[in-house]
Amino acid sequence: MTALTLQASSPTELDATTAVMHPGALLHRVRMAAAAVWRLAPGRYFAIPDGDSVVVLPLAGITRIGRRASSDIVLDDSTVSRRHALVLERDGEPVIADDRSRNGVYVNGRRVSQAPLRNGDEVQIGDRLMRFIDVRR
Repeated sequence: MTALTLQASSPTELDATTAVMHPGALLHRVRMAAAAVWRLAPGRYFAIPDGDSVVVLPLAGITRIGRRASSDIVLDDSTVSRRHALVLERDGEPVIADDRSRNGVYVNGRRVSQAPLRNGDEVQIGDRLMRFIDVRR
């Protein structure tokens, strides 16, 4: 599995740079940073914050998420079950399903046993937050 890591600027760098720029410069800077995400090949991804970076991982037909090393996406966090969740396709649409985890799966703040995923949905697995990205052609 190939991952793309995007470096986030530190808050002090943003404050120093935008302080001397014209109004709207911060918005321009945010759009430029977001543009890197939209250059991804068509497909489905999870963007997962990792310290000062964001790791973007592609999703396959069935993607297993958990703490177990054999998972497709391994989240090394004690609040994540060994087999926590599955992302799969049903009728061509992405669906996330809880894989009998202890702490549950949340989509946009709501606990679900399974739920369809839409571009921009926030998914919480254990204490880890991630964003679902669906890049169309």
